[in-house]
Amino acid sequence: MMKSSAGRRVLALVAAFGIAAGVGGVRPATATADDITPGTTAQSLFDTAGPHGVTTSTVTNPCQESVFGMIAHIVVHLSGNVDDLRCTQAFPYGLQSPIGVNTYFPADIADLDSAPLILFEGGITSNPGQYDALVRQWTGHGFVVVVSYDFFNSLAYVPAIGLATAVAQQRDPSSPLFGKIDLSRTVLAGHSGGGQATLQAAALFPPIAGAIDPALRIIGALAIEPGPLALGSSITVPTLFLTGYNDVVVPDFAWVRWWEYNLVSAAPAWIANARGVSHFSPVDGPGNYRSSGAAVAWLRYIALGDDTAARFFTGPDWRLRDDPTYYSVERNPRANALP
Repeated sequence: MMKSSAGRRVLALVAAFGIAAGVGGVRPATATADDITPGTTAQSLFDTAGPHGVTTSTVTNPCQESVFGMIAHIVVHLSGNVDDLRCTQAFPYGLQSPIGVNTYFPADIADLDSAPLILFEGGITSNPGQYDALVRQWTGHGFVVVVSYDFFNSLAYVPAIGLATAVAQQRDPSSPLFGKIDLSRTVLAGHSGGGQATLQAAALFPPIAGAIDPALRIIGALAIEPGPLALGSSITVPTLFLTGYNDVVVPDFAWVRWWEYNLVSAAPAWIANARGVSHFSPVDGPGNYRSSGAAVAWLRYIALGDDTAARFFTGPDWRLRDDPTYYSVERNPRANALP
């Protein structure tokens, strides 16, 4: 993460010619670190599908096909979402098991040296299909995304289930992911209750990573409007908190600051409060979640070493601070110290 100015220029040239950084694929044609103009937003640069196709066995259908899904459909539209929700058949949205794991990976994974891993959990009572658009976007940028769920989606055992599945696929010669998941670049991510589980895992997993798999390393966490049952003082990996100005379920001014972001002292941390974003915006369709670009930028910065993305988070003129998408953006002293 800490690159010299010469290194930054080299990586900028690499980005300009579309050469992959870290995953052996092709990078999207984003601006280079030296030509991000004033007023350019993370959304305008990184809210893209990415250069990779997506492979998954996950099947979704309109949520309105079940009673529980219809209720969720009405709630998100009353909160301002534009697109209709998609759901899998996981109970109570269908008749399949309420506990499971869905895996997404780049369609050209066979041509890649490896891909970083994202362990993702949705919100409490959510359905994994509701995050299909979001995780497809991340996969398109060159990530393997494992979505674990158990309907409550609020405690660290949920990402542990996802991690166990990823490690098994990495070791299974019959899996298309055999030898293709870079466990040394594992990122934890979650929304709402899943964001709470993400923060719990960010405290629990790093000290025992080597015992789970010698290659495993947790390199960061992305907490999207997280629940209250987590303490920032226990987090030791770089963490981005994304909140919403219109979120009345997880208000930006409440616990997400009081005892989560504000207490992170052992690792770099950022918090960004997006204008017009409600608690249910992350399950809206492509282009409708106004922090999706910042999420992609964060993932590319932390896992792919993308120098353009890094400019939004590091250095004295970090760009997210002045991004008009956000009502407020802060970073802690450890993040301030990053070059």
